[in-house]
Amino acid sequence: MVLRDCLGKNIFSSRRVLFSCRDTLEAELCACMEGISLAIQRLELPICVEMDSVVAVNMVKDKDTDRSIFASLVNGIKHLMSLHATSLFHINRNQNVVSDYLAKFARIEGRTVVWLGSGPSQVVDLCKVN
Repeated sequence: MVLRDCLGKNIFSSRRVLFSCRDTLEAELCACMEGISLAIQRLELPICVEMDSVVAVNMVKDKDTDRSIFASLVNGIKHLMSLHATSLFHINRNQNVVSDYLAKFARIEGRTVVWLGSGPSQVVDLCKVN
């Protein structure tokens, strides 16, 4: 996850290892929920969440009751979004290289890390480009 201000400057970057995760959809939903939760704690400004999973975005935006195995995650995200001005958007995977890099980094390193005000040098460089 990367939280940036309106000028693109990093507020924080993080990566977290998920030790039990069914699939990529669950990973996307977990990252979304944790990212919104962390952003709410750090900001009073509106939050814009970008995800490259159209399925996850549609699940969260759906007004109907979620009855999938991910219902608790989806409901948790919706609840967090109701507490703070939050928008959710789908972006193409090639626009999400920073988060993709952090996810791969977490899988390789096998540990959770949060960087306040920055991130690993590769993330800082990728944020300048994207």
